[in-house]
Amino acid sequence: MKIRTVILFVAIALSFNANAQDLGDWWNDVSVCQVNKVAPRTNVIPYEDENGINDLKYMESPYYKCLNGYWKFNWVESPSEKPVDFYKEGYDVSAWDSIIVPGNWEMNGFGVPVYVNQKNEFPSDQPNAPTKYNPVGSYVNTFSVPQEWDGRNVYINFGAVKSAFYFWINGQFVGYSEDSKTPAEFDITPYIKDGENTLAVEAYRFSDGSYLECQDFWRMSGITRDVFIYSKPDVNVFDFFVKAGLDDNYAKGTFDLNIDVNYDKIPSKLVVEVDVVSNEGNKTAVKKSFNKVFKKRDIKNASDAEGHFVVSFNEIFDEVDAWSAETPYLYDMIIRLKDKKGNVIEVVGSKIGFRTSEVKDGQLKVNGQPILIKGVNRHEHDAFTGQCVSRESMEKDIQLMLANNINTIRTAHYPNDIYLYELCDKYGLYVIDEANNESHAQGYEEASLAKDSRWTTAFKYRVNNMVGRDKNHPSIIIWSLGNECGNGVCMYEAYDMVKKFDNTRPVINERSLYDYNNDIIGIMYSGQSYIEKYAQEPDKFDTLKLNRPFIMVEYLHAMGNSCGGMQDYWDIINKYDNLQGGCIWDWVDQSIAVYDEEKGIKWFAAGGDLGELEGIVDDDSFCCNGLVSSERIPHKHLAEVKKVYQNINVKAIDIDKGLFEIENNFFFRNLNEFECSYVIYSNKDRKIQSKTFALDVAPGKSKKMAVVIPRPMLRKDNPHKDAKNEYFIEFTFRDKRGNRLFRPGTEVAYEVFRLNVQTSDGAPLIDIPAVDMKITNGDVVIVSNDDFTFTLDMESGLPSSFIYKGDEMLEGAIRPNFWRAPTLNDDVDGNALPKWLNAGLDDLTIVPKIITTDRVDDSRVTIAVLLDMVNKKGECVITTEQVYEINGFADVIISNNVCPNDVVATFPKIGIQLLLPKQYDRIRYFGKDTENYPDRNSSGKTNVYKTNAQDMFELHVEPQDNGNRSETRWVAVTDRDGKGFFVTGTELFNFSIYEYYDENLSTAERINEMVKSDYWTFNIDHKQAPIGTATCGPGALDKYLVKNQRYEYTIRLRPFVEADIKDEQLYEQNVFATFSMVSTPQLVTDAKRFDSPMKVSLRCDNTDAKIYYTLDGSEPTKRSKLYTKPFTIEESVTVKAKAFAKDYMPSFVMVEEFKRLEIKTTTFVNEPNVNYNKDAKTALMDGKKGVAGNWSEHWLGFYGDDVDLTIELTRPLDMKYVYVGFGASSNDWVLAPKNVMVSVSQDGKIFSEPVRVEFPVYNGPVDRKRREDGRAKVNAKGVRYIRIIADNYGTLPEWHDFAGEKSWIMLDEVRIEKK
Repeated sequence: MKIRTVILFVAIALSFNANAQDLGDWWNDVSVCQVNKVAPRTNVIPYEDENGINDLKYMESPYYKCLNGYWKFNWVESPSEKPVDFYKEGYDVSAWDSIIVPGNWEMNGFGVPVYVNQKNEFPSDQPNAPTKYNPVGSYVNTFSVPQEWDGRNVYINFGAVKSAFYFWINGQFVGYSEDSKTPAEFDITPYIKDGENTLAVEAYRFSDGSYLECQDFWRMSGITRDVFIYSKPDVNVFDFFVKAGLDDNYAKGTFDLNIDVNYDKIPSKLVVEVDVVSNEGNKTAVKKSFNKVFKKRDIKNASDAEGHFVVSFNEIFDEVDAWSAETPYLYDMIIRLKDKKGNVIEVVGSKIGFRTSEVKDGQLKVNGQPILIKGVNRHEHDAFTGQCVSRESMEKDIQLMLANNINTIRTAHYPNDIYLYELCDKYGLYVIDEANNESHAQGYEEASLAKDSRWTTAFKYRVNNMVGRDKNHPSIIIWSLGNECGNGVCMYEAYDMVKKFDNTRPVINERSLYDYNNDIIGIMYSGQSYIEKYAQEPDKFDTLKLNRPFIMVEYLHAMGNSCGGMQDYWDIINKYDNLQGGCIWDWVDQSIAVYDEEKGIKWFAAGGDLGELEGIVDDDSFCCNGLVSSERIPHKHLAEVKKVYQNINVKAIDIDKGLFEIENNFFFRNLNEFECSYVIYSNKDRKIQSKTFALDVAPGKSKKMAVVIPRPMLRKDNPHKDAKNEYFIEFTFRDKRGNRLFRPGTEVAYEVFRLNVQTSDGAPLIDIPAVDMKITNGDVVIVSNDDFTFTLDMESGLPSSFIYKGDEMLEGAIRPNFWRAPTLNDDVDGNALPKWLNAGLDDLTIVPKIITTDRVDDSRVTIAVLLDMVNKKGECVITTEQVYEINGFADVIISNNVCPNDVVATFPKIGIQLLLPKQYDRIRYFGKDTENYPDRNSSGKTNVYKTNAQDMFELHVEPQDNGNRSETRWVAVTDRDGKGFFVTGTELFNFSIYEYYDENLSTAERINEMVKSDYWTFNIDHKQAPIGTATCGPGALDKYLVKNQRYEYTIRLRPFVEADIKDEQLYEQNVFATFSMVSTPQLVTDAKRFDSPMKVSLRCDNTDAKIYYTLDGSEPTKRSKLYTKPFTIEESVTVKAKAFAKDYMPSFVMVEEFKRLEIKTTTFVNEPNVNYNKDAKTALMDGKKGVAGNWSEHWLGFYGDDVDLTIELTRPLDMKYVYVGFGASSNDWVLAPKNVMVSVSQDGKIFSEPVRVEFPVYNGPVDRKRREDGRAKVNAKGVRYIRIIADNYGTLPEWHDFAGEKSWIMLDEVRIEKK
């Protein structure tokens, strides 16, 4: 039978004259993907003998020769300028430049590298490639063929060339290739000669193939992987496909091997031998041999016209060690061809692993086990060489991934260098192998190339290239047809093709969503709530009811300071069998290292930093989403990934009894392969007891264990000896197994629990020195004694100086702080930067309102300050009360009461900021050892740590806030002599420190724009906003937001010298015991909705305190109304209350603003759009103003429709004006209405003459996200109904990029000004 079962094949009919100079413009012909290429195949480089197969030393084979190095090179901007006949022998290229191969043109000074995400980096006119600006690189190089190869077939392999190229040898045309991420291999036997040969390559930056290479990466060109030649004998192994699996019981090994043997002349006899030999380290020793003998007649009958015939072996192995990422057991497979005399003709081979990969019972299963994908996406990128990645860099990637519990790589978005797969096979990583198909620029709808049949051949060709090359790697458990192409005929045919060829792996195409050609649902950036809904009711989503697992091909966009919400994802994933993880976007920052000669610093370029392409808008730093930097330095959020991805977990069953449960969440490894230990320690006694113990826990099982918890006794003669000593137990698990990339003893999991051990709250201060307090000329308050002078400036309301033992401790005022330099996630999270800017939190002026002083006793005084935080609009957005209690030891206890007004929707942070002299660069603290934020707080071990201030902050490619340490008990910042500040609080707090100006950090686009300040910025934060992953994916979850409410916190600030007293001794002191302040009153109402008279009650935890209150916005004093019983409010009002008690400082002021809701319901002629209609009946008068740009919250949206609505009020009102709020943003297709009219009615039937709403109009191409409040003068009494009519422009105007599309009207908040 003349069959070819091994080689995937896409037939392309071509007609050309190989000797002609006017070869076809195939680079601009979608129907042609290749000419004369060898069909894609596995690695069949021959070895001298089987000894090289064990270590895959094919590059040391005598039949292999690398051609990397410096080649002659010419670069022009367009095809019309390319050199003619340069490929001919004798053409003089001596004046040409040289370029390193492999190497990107743009990284070597030829052309402009630019980063673009979704768009083409050239004018789109598919399927036509650009012809004006389309650089062409012409290469010439010489090489010789070893004499020992005489009589053998010689092939050349270009590992990767971007984006299309023609190829000649010795003046003769050899072939053409597209697909810049898989090899282009040619048989050059007919073209080579003895001695020196000349090869020539004409490569195009853009081709029709570029439409399928629209990935989220730097757009660069050139030969980017190795170029080599190798030779094979006349009779040779052309290709082979081995399916090494397991039987239905996952017990025995199944071995199906097809070998494609090729010959020029039919041999008279051929022996095909196959050996399968276990590797060192395998548990089961295996050595099996098979052979088949073919006579000339047999060969002839089995061959096709091209001299190929297939040799098949089907065997069963009674016992094998199955391959998985956890147990990467490999076998050497050796294939020998022998002639009739028994002489070896050729030896080829590969590493094989016995494993299955299937979707079964609604789960992805490897070897019958429902694994979890704890993965990353990986681009090929290097800080210095661009998209040319060395083997050493690949090894570093694997090393870091294994050390951080990552078990899967998705080769985003193209097949990677072949060496990466060899590493994954050897060291144990699953691979989702992805074809080089992405047509993102054309979208997913009707313009999608996946729906255009003209592209079917190209799509299948690229999938074919991947599968043909990579089919024998056990690490590849899923084929991916491409990324972000949409779905249609091209993907249907590609899916069917792969499924027909390979039945051993599932196939995925993320944009197929729930269509049939998707074995796994992989919808990227699904939020936590979405995947949980799918898990609970999959058939509601998957209408085909194919019972498929959900694995996010991309999630947790790691851009800048990111990865918030990861634990929330995995809490859900671990609950449901049909959720099986995902791949983080992504592994490495795609930034390029640049040295700023003028400033003498290294920085990292992104976007269009290195130049621009005309008419192309770059995507800035959106390419910098890595868990590691482009230099492979881990970012701080990688610690969270390691913790959440760990496979051994400990639960506290009864922590008081010391009962714990250890879970083995591996699928193939027993815990007896790990060194298990625990240590009990405290912040004083670093190690109280420890134990190393053995565990025998099978995969997926758990075991309970008891630990004896120490119980220190509180001594009556010294009750404070163990003051504030916290006890912890830390479990640690270290892998006994190791290899070249994974050191034995590497910690792979840990868990820390705080033990409930009772200790003293600390000793109160005694023998406190006296202090003086004076007010000088009404300008400053000075508190001092012989050791210190504390000065509060009355004009600013802030402490301006703190001199301790002769040294000034401050470089600026101590101030309340509500700002952080926005992270890139903050920039786009609707609950973050848009709301912060709307409230003006980025530029607050502090206005002191009241400053009072008091003396508690000879050694303690207080200063109370009331501060208004005023934004640039003149609005007081936050009122802060601060009470400073200063004692003779120079302790400054700062108690804070933060009351935001309704303009503040969320906070970046709430805390205090100090500016410290640069000599204070030593840090000791009691808290977590990792950078944490509220939604990224699973990692970290609590203990006492010592570090340098410089090491507490990371400069991301685009500078932003980072370095936060959460759950801190105390922190000391000192100079080299031990002098500095000690900080603690009444509850756990956050802190950070960095040597940059906040304004600079908030606005700098790159590292080289950062300017070091002459002080340290030291933040002590009561609350810190979450970070989420909103750059691409869900924003921060609601439960982590710092919302609009009153916040109260107290910290202690103490200058000290270590020679006098240690930081841990300071922590033992209970300074807060003497801080006597009445508790802040609390307010209780009898109704949830204030739309009728409402009863209000006040109470205070200090039962002997008296509460005074006001209803006019003034500050309560003892002259205000005394609260004796509940009172009733009927109109909008601000209630302020303050409690007083004997021998106590007065409480903070409680502030509660009540706005009476006047709206009953709203009726619409045209209902709001379903995506923007939350609480539509009452949203327009609920007192919550929408923020421009954050349209999904509080706004009502009307898409292409006019607005005609009527509001019914809860009671008749006399009104002078009606204000109508609306939004505008041309980028969001939101336009201000053409016209807005208001009329009113007493009965809802007869309305007044409509009045035009007055507002400024700006609709133009410059995007100005804003809200406006137009005003209509109505002057009416007894109004119960308000009718609003707003005219929509209907469609976007001509100046808009999307002219003709429907435009939006966004409305929010109708206000009434009463008569």
